[in-house]
Amino acid sequence: MSEQTEAGRSLPPEAMGNEKWHDTTDAVWMRSSLSDPDSEAIVEVATFEDDFRAVRDGKSPEKGTLFFTPAEWEAFVLGARDGEFDIPEEYLTEEEARIQRGEVDTEVAWVPSPLNSPRAMEEYHRRQREEAAAAERETETS
Repeated sequence: MSEQTEAGRSLPPEAMGNEKWHDTTDAVWMRSSLSDPDSEAIVEVATFEDDFRAVRDGKSPEKGTLFFTPAEWEAFVLGARDGEFDIPEEYLTEEEARIQRGEVDTEVAWVPSPLNSPRAMEEYHRRQREEAAAAERETETS
């Protein structure tokens, strides 16, 4: 891996020799609409053009970022769907436990992180417009 990014600045130490590392300066970070601002941590995920993913704590992004290849991310998502990472119910509120068990019809969406940079928000809105246009084209051809 080159020791310089496309912009010509030095890479941070954690990028050196790390083939998964991606520049997250203007990454579009998303979090679940169920994220409680009062919780100790909020998981945020960024997706890159090559389908790599980055994960961080939205309450403390300075703690670091984990990077996942597309295959690693797929394995993680499949494990999460199977309940592999469910939190023991004694640590959850009754409402959280009901949501985890699938007993509550809850609208869940990915929403942009309030920590996103202005450039990241521009990219988020560009992606939203592209998705809306694609959905409209799909409706017209149906």
